[in-house]
Amino acid sequence: MTNAGHQAVGPALGYYYQAIYALVTLFDSKNPGAFVSIETLDDVYLNDGVKRELHQLKHSIQENTTISIKSDELWKTLKVWCDFLISNDANDGIFTLSTVSSLDPNSDLTVLLDEKAPRDKLENALMMEAKRVVVERKKVEAENIIRLSNGEKEIALPYSKKSKGCEALLKLSKPTLKALLKNIRMQTDSFTVSEASAIVVERIRPTTDHNIQLPLAERILEWWDRQAVQSLTGERHECIYMSELQEFISRKTAELFTDGFTDDLPDLEIPAITSPHPIQKMQLEIIDASKTQIIRSYQTAIRARIQREKWIEDNLTAAKKLEKYDESLIQEWSYKFGEIVDNKSNFSDDQIKEEGRLLLDWTHNTAHQQVGKISKTYDNPDLIRGSYQMLSSNRKVGWHCDFLTLITDLTDE
Repeated sequence: MTNAGHQAVGPALGYYYQAIYALVTLFDSKNPGAFVSIETLDDVYLNDGVKRELHQLKHSIQENTTISIKSDELWKTLKVWCDFLISNDANDGIFTLSTVSSLDPNSDLTVLLDEKAPRDKLENALMMEAKRVVVERKKVEAENIIRLSNGEKEIALPYSKKSKGCEALLKLSKPTLKALLKNIRMQTDSFTVSEASAIVVERIRPTTDHNIQLPLAERILEWWDRQAVQSLTGERHECIYMSELQEFISRKTAELFTDGFTDDLPDLEIPAITSPHPIQKMQLEIIDASKTQIIRSYQTAIRARIQREKWIEDNLTAAKKLEKYDESLIQEWSYKFGEIVDNKSNFSDDQIKEEGRLLLDWTHNTAHQQVGKISKTYDNPDLIRGSYQMLSSNRKVGWHCDFLTLITDLTDE
């Protein structure tokens, strides 16, 4: 992977980790009225009606990293919390630094692993480090004044990543600093992104049937990922509530427990259509399908494909059920198609294309009302609409009465 690739992976994993961490934080809250938000007051913010928690996350893709009093990441975190204290009381919240890094057992930071441990020694260590950084920077600033007067180039100031945190800490009053340190918690060796499914399974295991734990966990992660993205883009409210999570789990559990035919499309991001199947494309071209019909055909095809693949991934027996279901779709189509073929001799070329467009519209607008459901619990019409498009890509159905001769085997991929 290129350096640019690594630079992109780090932030991407960081944002995804924030979302998963927020989910776990909400799971672990005991208050049904709790909610979390991402990138608001902190990386992750929890409010359960009784307490407020501000979580700073340091998710590193590097192995064997450690965190200490001198770490830039620690001081960046302290800067965020000092800013929060400008308009908030330190006793109103719990401040948590969560990291996948480990902690030197001899570090003064180890007291943060125990909420009852005294913080006096840590306070002194932080103050000493903050003062050291400020003094070192002032020395260089003074030297730069001399260098500039001599026409020489300035020296870059040291500790640029941690200096603002050091300065902010030194500005806190002694009572505020003590209250802040009393309410700071540290979580080291936190879970990693790759452990997301296992972490969610662990949370749902006590109340979920063993056979559906993994597929349910994956559905929760997919749904949550979309909620997190929409909260950041403003497509939904920034707060994600416990009640929303519980409602989703209840609904999806019922679907999985019944027969596995879950309705996942509303909870997924559907990719843009960049290269439609060439046979599907030709099926639409030979009837002069309208722009609306073409767009609808492409969109429903990809939606049905994603849903079908998800079912098969969760349950191999779904493949056989889908095969049987396709047979019923073909059978219902054949009745409509047969009528067009029977009357072909009475139609002009333009009329034949019009009949094809009407048949296509039937798959979009009416078929889902006439063909039986694949499951009692599943009624998303895009399954039928898109499945007909998938069948058209295999030339098992078509819209033009001569599609089998107009689209030959040579066009197959």
